[in-house]
Amino acid sequence: MRNLVLSLSASVFLAACGQQLPVAIDDMASQTVSDIACKDQKLEEKLYDGLKSYLIEQKTIPTAEELKSAMKIHVDKLSKKNPRMTAAQTAQVQKDLDGLVDSLLAEAPQGERVENSDQLLILLSAIDVGDRSTTFRNYMQDRVRANFNQLSTTVRAMDLNCPEDSGTGSGSNNASGTDPVQPTTPEIEVNSDFEYHKKQAVAAGVPLAVFGERWALATAYQSCNSVKIPALDDSVGDIQGIAITGKHSDGVGNKRMIASLSKVQTTHPYLKEESNYPSSCFNVRQNPLIYDYGGKPYATTASSSPINFFKNSGSGTSVLGIDCSAYVYSSMATVGLRVKEGRALKGSDSWAWGSTAFVEPAKNGLTCLSKITVTPDMSLKAGDIVAVPGHVLLVDKVGADPFGIANARTTSDCSKITSEDFDFSVAQSSPSKEGVGINHSVAKDYLPTSEKMKAGLQKYAYYACLAKINAKNYTPNLGTLSVIRHKGTSACMDKRVVLAQESCIQSCSSSVFTR
Repeated sequence: MRNLVLSLSASVFLAACGQQLPVAIDDMASQTVSDIACKDQKLEEKLYDGLKSYLIEQKTIPTAEELKSAMKIHVDKLSKKNPRMTAAQTAQVQKDLDGLVDSLLAEAPQGERVENSDQLLILLSAIDVGDRSTTFRNYMQDRVRANFNQLSTTVRAMDLNCPEDSGTGSGSNNASGTDPVQPTTPEIEVNSDFEYHKKQAVAAGVPLAVFGERWALATAYQSCNSVKIPALDDSVGDIQGIAITGKHSDGVGNKRMIASLSKVQTTHPYLKEESNYPSSCFNVRQNPLIYDYGGKPYATTASSSPINFFKNSGSGTSVLGIDCSAYVYSSMATVGLRVKEGRALKGSDSWAWGSTAFVEPAKNGLTCLSKITVTPDMSLKAGDIVAVPGHVLLVDKVGADPFGIANARTTSDCSKITSEDFDFSVAQSSPSKEGVGINHSVAKDYLPTSEKMKAGLQKYAYYACLAKINAKNYTPNLGTLSVIRHKGTSACMDKRVVLAQESCIQSCSSSVFTR
């Protein structure tokens, strides 16, 4: 692992037991040990949020040794304040914390060859939410879970005094015997225009996920007209003015930058017809969003943080733009669709879910999503999610016969179906058209540019055809591709996450989202 040296000025360092530690590191250690003393049930969530906030704000990686040293200082203070705490218990708490910190800040980044704070932020976010999409992440889930369980076992056996000013709100050892004051979370302002448009869309039969992706697309381009643009097909030319400048650090995705702003402005299908933006809007024409492999919307770990498409973030380039999984998550979150039961929607979780996690939702803790069972009467719906390792998208619109199976009469006919027979469109963020980014595309014209997606959906169409021919239900096991659907249960609904600058599209006609 390549540990990056913290380059903070002397003014943000403090002296503690002869050591110089960054204030942010000391604060994180102090909060964690205070949570231990109060047996706070949210210790895990708060530690993850503390680490992620540090990475977002400091833009550098804290070393495991720094955080362990800071933890030791505060564990020693805890021991002094708790005379019943034995030397053996003090040593065990420190050992448990050392193991946890080593897992998160040494073993995890080393295993994924993390090189910068953005990459570690994505990795820790994935571990936080339960991602098991790779062999290493599967291992790290068990490793970190064992660390937290061990720490919990140690703490439960101890009789500790909860500091009165801890603010943890556990109440388990509160000397006053009264319920401590719970920290308040700022309420997210209700966007009445959003709620009105959502109500109209639902009344018109538009699934929530579809309304969400259209709302996100209009917000990203700061334009009502963007949703009216027909889904991109083969007749739409490639964007000009975007240059590939190298490979992403994973060696797979390309890095893209804007080489000629004027060419992008005149050839980008979602920008070329736009010229004027109200003062309340972000001028996307002057600062175009294009496809950014590894790009994520900006957010903080606060529950009230909006998802911001207009502030560069993620492990991509300095260009504005987001990748496929960030768009899918943002589309779901902005209409209050959880992807995991029991986990509140947060803007910062747009970092957590990679495309591969959607391929096996049950394995990766995406408990609000399930693979679709095709029946003689139903195979694909608007709002469904299609995922392969490396890409994930939402289905925007479906025709009466989305897989072109209406005329199939035999199993042999089913074997002949190809993507050219498909009749549906998709919402995605992709490198299509030389890097368009967020877009709607005609499936049969897009799929030839993604062989894995094309091959998987053709197999899926085959099962849909078999269901019709044989009058049976099938849950296709396609290995590298999954078609999944949100459960829509109350446990999978939550307060929506606001999108930054969404007020720009509040004057849109509801017909934009119900087309």
